[in-house]
Amino acid sequence: MSNFHILLKVSNVIVYLWFLSATVYSTVGPNPDGDVIKSHLTYITPAHWINLAWTAVHFLLGGFVIYQWFEPAHDGTVHGVGWHFVISTLLNTLWFRLWNTGHLYLSFIAILFTASSVSFVFYNLEKHHPATNWFDRIFIHAPFSIWHGFVTVIATENLFSAFTTVSKDGPDNLHIILSVIGILFLASTAIGYVEYKHKKGDVVGALVISFSLYAIYDQQTNDYIRYAALGFAILTTLYPVRPYVFKALGRNTDPATAPLLG
Repeated sequence: MSNFHILLKVSNVIVYLWFLSATVYSTVGPNPDGDVIKSHLTYITPAHWINLAWTAVHFLLGGFVIYQWFEPAHDGTVHGVGWHFVISTLLNTLWFRLWNTGHLYLSFIAILFTASSVSFVFYNLEKHHPATNWFDRIFIHAPFSIWHGFVTVIATENLFSAFTTVSKDGPDNLHIILSVIGILFLASTAIGYVEYKHKKGDVVGALVISFSLYAIYDQQTNDYIRYAALGFAILTTLYPVRPYVFKALGRNTDPATAPLLG
């Protein structure tokens, strides 16, 4: 292992610990910050328990920064993820700070850059560094799949926070339509995860978005919005298992052999 590779892996550990302290503890720790949780509400804001996705991301990334030191993880870490873990972590932390201080336009830009960096890792791993064992799947592919899906949810919510308002009298027709469009976008993205490259559908990323749709249903009070979220949540929950149902029934589909992770 070269000194450059050691520097990369040490940097991964440092930014992981910084990311952990800067984000998760404030939202899902023993004393969550209510101002963070309740700030910038929209008509597609999910329930607080969606932040359990952050717990999953950080737990698995914790496994990643440990697993990276073992030989089987070297190629995926150095060439599959590279410095983009450091970049993604710094950008995501910047987003959190901007969001927390009310700079919604800047935070939207930050989350778009975060999504771009995480997307690079996501697609690079899928295309050039497929998982060769379960440790690869769990500690390299899975955290970036969950992160990628959750960043999509965050970016959508941030967009609504920046450009829409919430009224104490409830949403008007325009806000209902925009909210349903936002929910439809999330659902179509989840389906896109499953259909990606047909035989390499990312079921984990799809289920993260599905999870967020259930959280939107739980949080919102307008019937049009919440039942749209519930309907698409059920659809995006069932859609990933569709190939396996068809396979059990003897019908062949392209993604029938798609693995859950990578």
